[in-house]
Amino acid sequence: MTGGGMVMKKIGYLGPRGTFTEAAARKYAGSEPAELVCCPGLPEIVAAVEGGQLDLGVVPLENSTEGAVGQILDLVARARDVRFCGEVVLKIDHCLMARPGIQKSGVRLVLSHPQALAQCRDYLARELPGVRTGETASTAQAAGMVAGSREPWAAIGTELAARSYGLEVLDRGIQDCGENATRFIVLGRTDAGYSPCSRTSLVVAAKDRPGALYGILREFAIREINLSRIESRPAKKRLGQYLFFIDLEGHRGDPGVKSAIGAISGKADYLKVLGSYPRDASMDCWEDRDVKEKKPAGLEEVRSEIDLVDSQIVDLIAVRTRLVEKIGALKANEQGVRDPAREDEVLGRVREVAARKGADPDTVESIYRLMISRSVELQRKALISLRTPEMDC
Repeated sequence: MTGGGMVMKKIGYLGPRGTFTEAAARKYAGSEPAELVCCPGLPEIVAAVEGGQLDLGVVPLENSTEGAVGQILDLVARARDVRFCGEVVLKIDHCLMARPGIQKSGVRLVLSHPQALAQCRDYLARELPGVRTGETASTAQAAGMVAGSREPWAAIGTELAARSYGLEVLDRGIQDCGENATRFIVLGRTDAGYSPCSRTSLVVAAKDRPGALYGILREFAIREINLSRIESRPAKKRLGQYLFFIDLEGHRGDPGVKSAIGAISGKADYLKVLGSYPRDASMDCWEDRDVKEKKPAGLEEVRSEIDLVDSQIVDLIAVRTRLVEKIGALKANEQGVRDPAREDEVLGRVREVAARKGADPDTVESIYRLMISRSVELQRKALISLRTPEMDC
């Protein structure tokens, strides 16, 4: 409790002190009273949130240059009562630091977290050629090890870590990508309420059959729901089984998102809504700038996009034809090849979709009538070739 009677939230972050995760936790807390709790690892944060020892936990989810943090994806997929309730995006500025008196030319070992080392790969090759590197559990741990050693070592980490451990900054902004940023996710036991600029995260396992993943992604495409990220991770059951982590724009309570989630629940072996939460406004600013810098598409670019769409249309027609042939093999008699009620249902549905997507319903209906007629012809020929009584559709 604070002096005014407000409950102070306990927010866990990946320690030790001076990590980027601590900076993200401080950014998320803002001016609200909060107790920041240093945690030794990601499993401990997830377990403490799920068990109620922490109100919230801040963990790294993905980096713009090195991709997703696989361990946290695996942990949240298995956790029963942990939800995503917020996100924080930090621009990552790495520093090279050493004990006072150590010159860059004298450094013989550079320590840091594997992600930080990877994000500074070109700098290290250029400025410290031949110098060995060593991996640590965090950038702050690297700073602590350098501070406690008498060897000519250096660490890569935050300026906060340099101050915390009494180190001298030798170089600033050493990351290879100027737009290097890390997205942190805030974990809680419930997700956030409705926000007009929300993001929703899911984890889904597709059924083991051709086109299963496409069928899931299609539900978002036909509702014009933008997917901002899709990441695969082994399901840890058998070789070839994967979980797909999907981020999409919108709140799970939005009609379109709710409808899409309901549709894919019947097409997936496993589906979990990890949570809906407000997007970090700083990330929106970067995305807006990127949009402004895009040049208008030229004639050839638009034609290339049309060619791609044409290829996809033909692929889908081929898939539909194969499915029609399968149905033909399941028919009971020739009279059943035509099913007027089913045909009316298909035509009514595609007209509705066409109207919603901005296509001319009459044109779409004409195309489908032609395909249905061709489908009936294919099924009858297949039945005759089998020399069996033609079966019902």
